[in-house]
Amino acid sequence: MFYTHAVIRGIEVVAKFPWKIGIVTFMIFPELLKSDVGAGDKIKTLLEDPFFEVFEVAPMRDEEWSKIAHAVKEKEFALALQPEILVRGRNPSSVNEEERKAVVASFIEEIKRASVRGMRAVALCTGPNVAGPEREKAIEALIKTLGELAEEAGKYGMNVYLETFDQIWDKKRLLGPLSEAVKVIEKVRETHKNVYILWDLSHAPLLNEDPEVLKSYPDYIGHIHIGCAKKVGDKLYDWHPGFHRPGALNTEKEVAKLLEVLHDIKYRGAVSFEIKPEQDQEPLEVLHAAKSVLIRAYQLFLESKL
Repeated sequence: MFYTHAVIRGIEVVAKFPWKIGIVTFMIFPELLKSDVGAGDKIKTLLEDPFFEVFEVAPMRDEEWSKIAHAVKEKEFALALQPEILVRGRNPSSVNEEERKAVVASFIEEIKRASVRGMRAVALCTGPNVAGPEREKAIEALIKTLGELAEEAGKYGMNVYLETFDQIWDKKRLLGPLSEAVKVIEKVRETHKNVYILWDLSHAPLLNEDPEVLKSYPDYIGHIHIGCAKKVGDKLYDWHPGFHRPGALNTEKEVAKLLEVLHDIKYRGAVSFEIKPEQDQEPLEVLHAAKSVLIRAYQLFLESKL
């Protein structure tokens, strides 16, 4: 949470940021993508920062969770299963039914554990992109998985967020463009209403999307990530560099545009930073730069509206 000011037509205006601000913990501390060792102590440093109210965490053992469990009374936590898919190779859209069932079973166990810990949502992405005749089967498998996860999450009042990724550049996931993802969510919502899309500004350049696309699907957007893609030569990468780093795509101008769209569609969810230190950076350096970008973006938004 933060307040900022803007000078508009000679009048100084002070305004509170209207959305809760979150952080993807395993990206600002990328070593947590591979192991939960030290997760509790690292996340604890973020909990002490009043700027953040929502914390997206990967599965972790009880001994690590116990170090931060007290914060559930004041902060919001969400279970992030993306590392299980992107790093460990679990495929929720597998056309192999036995493999898909095994993935669902493991995810349901994580959802149960998250509910006991007081978490309010669970996020995931799809498996790898599939071409040809198998593609439709993979989409059907994904719909089945989302329905089963939504069924379990609904028992605990949790929402399920499906994150869209690129299909051709880097992560090469099954679902990319928002319009395609919406069709899947529509199908799942025939039986389960607690399923939404997680849209990431970092992925927008890789998908050739713009925040304006959100205006066509306001009822489907459940969560937002803010960050940057990386351009190296003529290639795009989903590396989530800090703002204003070499090759980073997205600045305060793109963030301000996103805020404008979120305001226009009456979005009420949270916005989370997904940013990653590069080799020569410390996590706090990346974090402070991102805060400055969001503050400036909000000022630009206010100046455009008033």
